[in-house]
Formats: sequence, structure tokens, C-alpha cells
Amino acid sequence: MKVVGIIAEYNPFHRGHEYQIRYAKETLGADYVVIAMSGDFVQRGAPALMEKHVRAEMALLGGADLVLEMPVQTATASAEGFATGGVSLLDGLGVIDELCFGSECGDTEILMDVAEILVKEPSEYRNLLQQNLRAGMSFPAARSSALIGYIQKKIASGLNTLGTSSEHIELVLSSPNNILGIEYCKALLRLNSRIIPHALLRKGSGYHDTDFSLLSDEKFPSASGIRNLMKKSEKAGQSADFSRLIPSASISGFLDSLEKGAWLSDSALDLPLHYKLLLESEETLQMYPDLSDALIRRILKSRNQYEGFSQFADLLKTRDITRSAICRSLVRIFLNQKTKAPGHIPYARVLGFRKSNAPLLSQIKKNSSIPLITKAADASSILDENALQLFHETCEASNLYEMLLCHKTGLPFIHEMKKPLRII
Repeated sequence: MKVVGIIAEYNPFHRGHEYQIRYAKETLGADYVVIAMSGDFVQRGAPALMEKHVRAEMALLGGADLVLEMPVQTATASAEGFATGGVSLLDGLGVIDELCFGSECGDTEILMDVAEILVKEPSEYRNLLQQNLRAGMSFPAARSSALIGYIQKKIASGLNTLGTSSEHIELVLSSPNNILGIEYCKALLRLNSRIIPHALLRKGSGYHDTDFSLLSDEKFPSASGIRNLMKKSEKAGQSADFSRLIPSASISGFLDSLEKGAWLSDSALDLPLHYKLLLESEETLQMYPDLSDALIRRILKSRNQYEGFSQFADLLKTRDITRSAICRSLVRIFLNQKTKAPGHIPYARVLGFRKSNAPLLSQIKKNSSIPLITKAADASSILDENALQLFHETCEASNLYEMLLCHKTGLPFIHEMKKPLRII
């Protein structure tokens, strides 16, 4: 039995994601595909477009066999924390053979080579990194520059082992999916995991492109582009055609949520985040992980100028901290999330599965080093104290998401502990 894992957000699930699952089965020979998916808040620092069970069902209808939820602390972490948590979750199952992830270069070997440099941190690279940080660069920019400088020195001395130019490495490091792919490779190396990485060449429209007129069977939409199209359509009071963007097998749930207005954008946080920020002080803000003293001072200094989530994130942005990092920090404040993203995910919570995957579940139960949770009510009896805290914080975040969704739609509130699995 061969099992391929995918780490995803499916925000929303679209044709490119369906292609990746099909590739895992048809080209990589997977008997089963297991998804580690973000829950109701996502890595760019925002509420998910649609509720996690809806997105899980779309993935199952699109070919996935099992969808597991990443804890909210992992789902809203930096690229490194997100990748570390996702890989840890899949590795803990004891059945995953390969990790398939999209990248702009599609070159697994180069991504692994770069990951090895970052894991081993040679002294020459580390010195360059520290110089860049002292110069005021943000960490992503400082790391990219240090890597390029390190490789240039190796090329100049004739010791370059990457078999590629510094210009090519610079191009690789300028693309978001390549960067995330490197983080996956780093996590696999640090865990000494038996899982083999596989970079799939990403075929898609531009990251923010909403002009889908040129899409073909070999070119897929971006999730960001679909979200932007939804916002533009809502603002214009017009409906958009999503039939070419969302797989036909999965589109019913998407359209149902769209018809009910059961989807959220960043603006859903405008009012509740403002309220939460007004309650904070320097002492309480220092309790949140990854909030620098500089960002804390800017938040306190600028909060009287708050107009909305996106506007405030723009206001806080500086040269040495990225907007996405600010958005993640603001989301953690909204969620009152003071637990750092764990390096090890101590449980696997099932959001949905296919009835036909009984052999897969049987193998997971036999080989997994972490408990499998199929009923939320069972968590308190099978998790230790630390794992239970992660689980409860994730459930609390989902209840806040549900509150926002119900406020928008007028639909009745359903507590996280009472939401059923999606079974196909």
C-alpha cells in the first residue's frame, strides 16, 4: 500500500488541487492520499474563506481519501512553523511514503540542497545572515540574501555542490511555493523522516490574477485569485461563474456556501479585532508568541488610528517585518492565542474520510505514534495535558469563526464539539 501526503489550506479547493491529488494517484502510484489541512484560520493571517468541514468535503469529493486538521497554532504560524507542524502530523501517522507539494521550479533536488544548507547552517552562511539582520533586513530577505551570497562564494572558490548558478537560486528563492517547499524539506531532514519529498511543478495563473479567461486544462487558477474574484463580485453585486475554477465534483458545496453568504474575508475581523486591541496593554501583548517589542510599540501607538484589519496591517508594516507576519500576529491577538506553534503535533484529528478507505485507517491505527481523533468528545480521554490544550484552543478558534459566520449569514450557531465528520 502506497500513501502520499499533502499539506494544504484549500482556501478554496480548486482545479489545481484536484490535479495534484490525481497526479499523486496516477503518476506517483498512490493508493491513498492523506491531507493535512488548515482549519478555520490560515497561514497568511486571516479567517479561512469557508468553514473547514466544507473545504474538507470538497477535497474528499475531489479525490482525497482522508482529511486531517492542523492545530490553529500551526495553521497560523510562519512558513517554517506551518511546514514543521504539517510534516510532523503526517510523519506521526507512520504510513506516509511521499510528501507531494507544489512549487514554481518543480525541482526536488535543488529544494532539498537548499534545505540542507539551512539545516546545517555553515558558519559562512550564518555570518552573512547575521550581517543582513543587523542591516535591518526582514528575516526572509536576510536569509535569501545570505543564501545567495554563500552560494556565490562557493562558485567563486569552485566548491559549489548545488550544480546551479546563484541567479537560478535567487529565482527559486523569490517564489512563495518554492520557499514553502524548502521548509517542508527542512522539516523532513530535522525529523529524519522516512517520507520522501516530491516537488510538483505548479501550473497556474498569477498569484493575484482574477483574469481567468486564458485558463486551460494545463493552467489552473490560484486560490488568491478566486478569493479576489469573490470579493469583487460581491462588491459589484454581480454573480461570477466559478464552474471553470472549481472541480465539478466539488462545486456543489462551494456554491451552496456562496448562495448562503457563508464565507468570510479579512473584513470579518474589522470590528472584533478593534475591540480586542483596545483591551490589550504592553504586558498582555508580550504574552503572545513572536510579537517583537517593536511591533508591540507600533500596535499601542497606532491603535487609535484603527479603521479595519487590512488598513491596520498596512499601517503597521515596516521595512523589517512583512505584512503577512503582521497579519498572523493580529489574528493570534484576536484568537487570544498565547501558545507557540508546536514542533510536534501530538494528535491527528479527522475532519472527513471516504468510506472506502478502511484499509488506510486500519494501517494508521496500527502504525501511528499519535492518537487518531474521530470524535471531538473523545479528546479529553485520550490526550495528555499539552495536547488537550492545543486541541481546545483550536476548537475555541473554530467557535469564534462560527460566530463570525453566523453574524454574517443569520444561520444558527453550531458548537465545534457538535459538528459531524464529513463521510463520502
